[in-house]
Amino acid sequence: MKKILIDVDDVICDNGFTDMLNSFLGTNYKAEDFTTYYIEEEVIKDQKQKLEFYNYIKDKNPYINAKVFEGAVETIKQLNEKYDVYICSSCAIDIPGLKEASGLFFKNKYDFIIKYLPFINCNKIILTGVKNMFEADIQIDDKLSHLKNNVNTRFLFTSYHNKNFTDKELKECGVVRVNNWNDIAKHLL
Repeated sequence: MKKILIDVDDVICDNGFTDMLNSFLGTNYKAEDFTTYYIEEEVIKDQKQKLEFYNYIKDKNPYINAKVFEGAVETIKQLNEKYDVYICSSCAIDIPGLKEASGLFFKNKYDFIIKYLPFINCNKIILTGVKNMFEADIQIDDKLSHLKNNVNTRFLFTSYHNKNFTDKELKECGVVRVNNWNDIAKHLL
């Protein structure tokens, strides 16, 4: 049975990080307003304010308001019947002021996964800081840098921060772009 690694943030759900940034700044940003993964880097230029933001979010749960993408749960459930599915997501944060909060981020993400994907065996939930040590036949992720593992088939899930990669760039990396869970179903089911 082929093994699949599936990411969580910006693949299964919008993790609510933009909501926390808006709450801190009193703004109304949408994820589409950003072009880089670390959205706070685009709008908070002052280092002191950035540290205040990290202090603000370290005890918050972004998954309380996370929006599960249409078709994600149903498609993952079908994939789980056909493949050996692992949820593999990064949540260790190596940022001064947030390292201490990584344990809470792990718990919040784990709770989210078991709430929305109760059919996934808890032994197949991998929460890490580095994904490149894991091997699989298929990987679905929103960060191109995470798709450089020893994986045969790699899917880049379209997100606000990866829209600028051209088809030519993705082809050179051996990566196929998918825009939603219907695209994944067409490729894998």
